[in-house]
Amino acid sequence: MLGTTQRNPIEEMRRRELMTATPAQLTVKLFQRLILDLHRAAADLQQGQAGTASRHLVHAQSILSELDGTLDVNAWSGAADLKSVYAFCLQTIAAANQNSDAQAVLRAIELLTPVSEAFEQAAKTA
Repeated sequence: MLGTTQRNPIEEMRRRELMTATPAQLTVKLFQRLILDLHRAAADLQQGQAGTASRHLVHAQSILSELDGTLDVNAWSGAADLKSVYAFCLQTIAAANQNSDAQAVLRAIELLTPVSEAFEQAAKTA
């Protein structure tokens, strides 16, 4: 097939999965990737690999910014508090990136993991 681009079957499967996911499933996937990026960044920082950690932290910030931007603070009573958690974690991640601070990344993981788990549980019951 001249002139066509073949896709990696795994990437194609992931693309289809994302295209058919519900909003709740997409939120869960974003959180899963956010937590994964933060764990990778913390490990990289602990190993003195600030450059690699920075890429993970920047990606994590992008995901968290998206989650923050789509949060409707009028949707439920705890939404404003969650927005505050997002803001704090965005600042913490930015500072961690600037200072190569693995402990700050771990603090963000500690705050965001229960939120991720709550969204995952809510998606299962929706």
